[in-house]
Amino acid sequence: MSRKHNAWGGQDSVCRRVAWRRALAVVVAGGLLSTLALCAKADDAEVDATTTLQAYDVASPATAVVWMRRRLTQTLALRYVKPIAETDEAGPPPSIQVHGGLRLNQDFGDTCQIGAPLCFAVIDPARRASYTPLASNGALDLPSAYLEARDLPYGLVVQAGRHFHYNAVGFTRLDGVSARVAPTAWFAAEANLGTLVRRESVAGSDAFIPDGTPRLALDSLDRDRAPYIAPPVTTWAADTSLELGEERVLRGTASYRTLIEHGDLVQRRVGVALVSQPASALRISTHGVLDTLDVALVDADLGARLGFGGWNLQASLERHVPRFDAGSIWAYFVTAPTWLATLGGARSIAPSWDASLAVRGRRTELITGLEHELGVDASTTLHDARNQLGLAGFGWASGSGPLWGGSLSASRRISLWVTLEAEVSAMRIDDPLRAAISGVSLYELAGAHFAITRESELRLVVTHAQSGPVGHRLSMLAFLHLGAWR
Repeated sequence: MSRKHNAWGGQDSVCRRVAWRRALAVVVAGGLLSTLALCAKADDAEVDATTTLQAYDVASPATAVVWMRRRLTQTLALRYVKPIAETDEAGPPPSIQVHGGLRLNQDFGDTCQIGAPLCFAVIDPARRASYTPLASNGALDLPSAYLEARDLPYGLVVQAGRHFHYNAVGFTRLDGVSARVAPTAWFAAEANLGTLVRRESVAGSDAFIPDGTPRLALDSLDRDRAPYIAPPVTTWAADTSLELGEERVLRGTASYRTLIEHGDLVQRRVGVALVSQPASALRISTHGVLDTLDVALVDADLGARLGFGGWNLQASLERHVPRFDAGSIWAYFVTAPTWLATLGGARSIAPSWDASLAVRGRRTELITGLEHELGVDASTTLHDARNQLGLAGFGWASGSGPLWGGSLSASRRISLWVTLEAEVSAMRIDDPLRAAISGVSLYELAGAHFAITRESELRLVVTHAQSGPVGHRLSMLAFLHLGAWR
């Protein structure tokens, strides 16, 4: 196969220089943060770094195109803690903390037509036939960067900067400030204010934004080529939460979140969560999110866990309704709410033998009517101090065709520092609407895990998969995690 034109297109040398500069920035930042950790004396510092390299080829069953990808992902995280008072037996002393995270995602490789000297340059604006503004071969982003004061009087915690946040409404990432106060074990209050982190934010990404409208800053030519891409927007977010009670009796959380763009209200949701654990063997929880603009219960779940006589029984009921950015055309389409019920149990049959079984039912409310599915999954594991052998299987029956599969996995620790692992699995799909993808897919994995230190590890994995529609697929994964603290 000819690779005359690769995915870098006519900007090959420029893009490669940019990639190397980004990688160099990560390395330099890692050196500075490591030096800070080593120089800290009375304070605490932690540095955590991971490097993941993936290589894989994927062919499309519907077209004569193959994606040959090599992806490098590097993350670097720092936590620096400066106590501002003496240690107290009643709890940790008040402190000032600095949290930072840096992530590099870089793709290399080609997208080519099988058996023809034709490759596609999706990131080169000069290649009008294959270029798309949404494609990107790399990004350097800042998942977190904030200053935190914690363990202050009345349990006060204050954060300022880019931080990840979760409450009963859901997940979000903000550039802003937040404060939480918990003067007693049975009461806590929290408030957050800032702007949503988007791809067009400084070193930002679209990880936790409403689904729907793609937004990018484009020039006039690219805007004409891709009118479906909207210009960037600043989305202000504000939410509050209130927690009351004690979990051993009943603890409740109520949260309110609102999103505003250009002075217009684009999202307003209320979330409620309850949890009770009156005994160590029994835990009951429930959670719901109400969309108050387009009134609907968009997320809800009810669950219970009971443990007795070596058994661990669980039951749950969930409801999910898709919701999109109010400015997206997808927000005006009828969605399909889904219900999922699960009843399962796990038991330690012997000190080295565990087993689990679960039955699941799913109901989807389609425009054409209700669709029901029934599934079951089971697993068993044998293990000792050095070895582990696992067998698992699942199956689903529904109007859209049966789906089943199973896997056999094993691992052996051959020394204190080295563990070998292997897995084989098979899955069959029968889809009456898409006969081209029906058939059996086989998968094999072989890997090794190396414990470098207590905080550092290296993992190498090679996998192979084969199916009728796609053929053979080979992939490689190398994962390196380095940690240091003092």
